[in-house]
Amino acid sequence: MKSASKSLQPHRFFEYTLENDLDLLVNELTDRYQKIEKAEVLGVTPLTGSEIWKESNSVSTMKWQQYNVFQFHILGIRKLYNAVSEMVKEACEYYDIDFYEQDFMMQGWFNINYAKSGKLDWHDHSPQGAPFFHGYYAVKAEPSETHYYAFDEHKVNDNKNNKAILSEMGHLHAQGDWDWDGPRITVAYDIVPFKEIQLAGADQEQHWIPLR
Repeated sequence: MKSASKSLQPHRFFEYTLENDLDLLVNELTDRYQKIEKAEVLGVTPLTGSEIWKESNSVSTMKWQQYNVFQFHILGIRKLYNAVSEMVKEACEYYDIDFYEQDFMMQGWFNINYAKSGKLDWHDHSPQGAPFFHGYYAVKAEPSETHYYAFDEHKVNDNKNNKAILSEMGHLHAQGDWDWDGPRITVAYDIVPFKEIQLAGADQEQHWIPLR
């Protein structure tokens, strides 16, 4: 598996450990999941038979383009927003990028998966590396693994609840198998420069939010 990133810097994960009340956050995201499933979230349409990422068997994943998790009024998600900002600033320093000049925009969604009923297989979010970034936050994903191929190196990220990670885009990744019962819950996010979002089209104008 080949990385699309053209970055000259070695691949690196950036990490941030939060102190969220995860039981509360699980309940809040489960509530939003049920509302998305019923198309009760503003802008979310009923499920069809041709949804993107249908193989994940996660409705909140299939509808990722129709909402932004960072616009939910959930304290734990607000704290995650601040953590992502810190990680992106650290990544910009590593890649010698001016954080403020990029004027980053962010989209986010969440995944609720169950063992042996669907997951996210190998995929990427952009063929470009830094300053295009992607990451995720483990709400209830322990023990499990997420696999990356970064510049031909197979990397395994051991998921720890309450830990967020960030990577430049341009590297394939996938959820590993897990065998425990109950929901596996993660929050995912993409961060790209504002000038790139200007090219995305008017249908994205109420979806992406500024990252400060």
